[in-house]
Amino acid sequence: MHKLDVAFCDTNETYGERFAAYLMEHKAKEFTVHLFPEPELFLQKIKNEKFDLVLLGSGFSEFGEQAVLSGMTVLILSENIPERLSEDNSYLQSGRKLTVIFKYQPMEAILHEMMVVTGGKKAGKESFTDRLTKLEIIGVYSPIGHEMQMPFSMVLSSVLAKQRRILYINLMQNTGFLQLFDSQAEYDIGDLTLRLRRGTTESEQFFQSIYEMGDFSYVAPFRNPEQLGEFQMDDYRKLLAHLEENTKFDTVVFDFGTGIPSIAAFLEECSSIYCPVKEGYFYECQKTEFVHYLEQVKPDGMSERLQFVNLPFTAKGIRGGGNMLEQLVWSEFGDYIRDYLAGDAYGEI
Repeated sequence: MHKLDVAFCDTNETYGERFAAYLMEHKAKEFTVHLFPEPELFLQKIKNEKFDLVLLGSGFSEFGEQAVLSGMTVLILSENIPERLSEDNSYLQSGRKLTVIFKYQPMEAILHEMMVVTGGKKAGKESFTDRLTKLEIIGVYSPIGHEMQMPFSMVLSSVLAKQRRILYINLMQNTGFLQLFDSQAEYDIGDLTLRLRRGTTESEQFFQSIYEMGDFSYVAPFRNPEQLGEFQMDDYRKLLAHLEENTKFDTVVFDFGTGIPSIAAFLEECSSIYCPVKEGYFYECQKTEFVHYLEQVKPDGMSERLQFVNLPFTAKGIRGGGNMLEQLVWSEFGDYIRDYLAGDAYGEI
């Protein structure tokens, strides 16, 4: 798969090296970074070569129009929070669009903007969105309502992201996701759903709803839990079709909750279904009832795709502060999940 060539231009070499190190650690499969600490080197380079994306920081902002006129996508890294920009933080210069973002913000936020402006962009002979395999759908659903379902799915996504391009989507009620994971997401699955219904899902608009966390991407959950009940099968299929046809992701991990209407129909689209459970007669009764339900409404053997994962953990010990995902991944809980996956079909990680 063709990587996107990114030119990072900034006279602050320390900032540039840290930026490149972050991309090498988290997005090496998608981006190749070329550092330019001096304007002369950049100007000489673009005489004979084009980059898929150019980020212009200190000492380079005046070259934005020239880069755009050369056919390159440009992000201006401003040292001041832009005040005059519209919602999509872009403006026209000589009839072409430039995008300005604040330089000193979390790398996840800058990476999000990079995804927005490059989503669906052609890169050489190969599309940035090309994939070698069909989109795989992994579902996570706890028939007992296990409190550690979402942490399980987050760790699962993080582990699988070492080898795959993962998108995590949460379809649960009142998850506490935004606060738990210190997410600054402005748009959520509700915004994305409305765009899909209206047919206004051009690449940049679509990727405004996609954010980064560690090695994987995510869509923020519904802020209004009532919207989850309005999320229908048609919305689900439109979302899957768009991801399949217009994005780079090869695997989507869905967290399904009790607010989903006709959960069996949603799970049917999944090649694998992880079901966090607990030991005990009470939970066994719930598990049995769930399997019986699936066998009644989907008698084609869908229940054989279920993988019941016994999670002997509670959320009691979870505390705020720090990077929650990192805490989960490198805790005893994370070790438990990695050990489980090591014996699973996804164990080659």
